[in-house]
Amino acid sequence: MIDWSEEWKKCHESSFWVRNLNSKGLSSEDFWDSYDVNDSDDPYETYAGYPGPIVDKMIELLNPGSNVLDIGAGAGAYTIPLARFAELVTVVEPSKGQISRLMKRAHKEKLSNIRIIKKRWEDVERHELDRYDLVNAAYCFHMPDIKAALQRMLEVTDKYLFLIALVDHGFGDVYERVFGDQNVGPDYSYLYNVLYQMGYKANVKILTREYLLPLDMQLKILRESYDFSSDAEARFNDYLLSTDRIIEADGQSWVKRRYKDAMIWHMMD
Repeated sequence: MIDWSEEWKKCHESSFWVRNLNSKGLSSEDFWDSYDVNDSDDPYETYAGYPGPIVDKMIELLNPGSNVLDIGAGAGAYTIPLARFAELVTVVEPSKGQISRLMKRAHKEKLSNIRIIKKRWEDVERHELDRYDLVNAAYCFHMPDIKAALQRMLEVTDKYLFLIALVDHGFGDVYERVFGDQNVGPDYSYLYNVLYQMGYKANVKILTREYLLPLDMQLKILRESYDFSSDAEARFNDYLLSTDRIIEADGQSWVKRRYKDAMIWHMMD
């Protein structure tokens, strides 16, 4: 029988992201700390329609007294909308850069019900945590021991556990052409199967986002995330043009994107 937690670990360690960071001697926190704090004003989420209906589903389950935990919150894509409805949102986030971006957004909206734990999820002590009506972990699974990480989430979940993970970013062929690598690490199916082997049968919904992203913004993301040389940029532009993924509208160039997210959720007994 397949041990999905072991399969997760192997796939995670062989992913392009992990190998790229290791080659540079960087941690995930180092990478995110390098971003400008003013990137909190970046409208990427608006263009991408994220988290959109995913966070709407979570909000439906909240009430004004809800206690929420947001793991690996990043710049607050979920934290900010959840804090508008919950009594308290506790954030676990190890990157000081991401915390700065998140709090800048919170201050802009005059939200004062956000508590920060500046640690990796694996390093948080139990006494630092409460029990939560809703626990969310979205695109933050740089956790080799995923079974232990999920078990800790379940131990503090009173009602709902949400895991948001990749199905398909729609750029596999592009990355293969430009970078020669398309292993993005374990997808949502690993999470579902690890939970299942732990005795938790979760619900899954696949959501597709189709959107236009300014070409300049797409190039900026690639430059910040990869070794994106001028030759790689030329290959990128040529390939996208050949596949009709670049269009001209409103006086600028846009990239057509199609992204699939998995919303996995489990309601505790």
